[in-house]
Amino acid sequence: MRLITKAALLGLTLFSADVLASGQKTLKVGIEDSFAPFEFREKNSSEVIGFDVDIIKAIAKEQGFSVEIDNMPFDALLPSVLTEQVDVAISSYSITEERAQIVKLEPYYDSGLGVLVRTDLLKDIHSSYDLQGRTICAKSGTTGSYFAENIKNSKTKNYVTEIESFMAIDKGECDVVIIDKPVLEYYHVRSHDDKTAVLKDKLTFEQYGIVTSKNKSEISDNIAEGLKKIRKNGIYDQIYRKWFEKTSNK
Repeated sequence: MRLITKAALLGLTLFSADVLASGQKTLKVGIEDSFAPFEFREKNSSEVIGFDVDIIKAIAKEQGFSVEIDNMPFDALLPSVLTEQVDVAISSYSITEERAQIVKLEPYYDSGLGVLVRTDLLKDIHSSYDLQGRTICAKSGTTGSYFAENIKNSKTKNYVTEIESFMAIDKGECDVVIIDKPVLEYYHVRSHDDKTAVLKDKLTFEQYGIVTSKNKSEISDNIAEGLKKIRKNGIYDQIYRKWFEKTSNK
């Protein structure tokens, strides 16, 4: 069993060679395309768009790389970086101590968990203290799901995508949804959903990180340098305004 696993890993390692050492000028970027406005597809479109997509493309342009997007399930992103199926993953990946032990995470966005609540429960739910004993919808494998599962006497329902959790709360299957606040705000503005409301305060403060392998310092350094450049030259701010100016409740 160990021999088979080792051979498989060696094969995956060869799949994506070191970008700089091989002279490769394309960054293979892993994304999970169901987290608007960070990464998503418009209806009837095959193109992945969003804040994260624009950020990684801007970084790559500054550093002289093109970008190849590889859409995959969220839970597969980190393993794909570790096995070098992709060079980079950017998909609203919250930085945690556990994740930072195994991959490099370059901070690029300040976020935090928010709460979407049914309007008929607004009189009773004002903060995290009011979530005890509630039925909570969340996206599987996220910090929102982890937070929900640690609320006393609550019941957590996990879904593959955040859209499924929004549909669930509209059907009355849960009392609240816990997901990253910018995602909740973007959804609420675009959906004009009068059945729900976004609580003003964040439950947590989090940073999103661009994921690279600790064994690929050349790639990590290029990402960090490119991010620094787009912050300095104003491109980062332009991208931020494009996606959040009309939805942020900060």
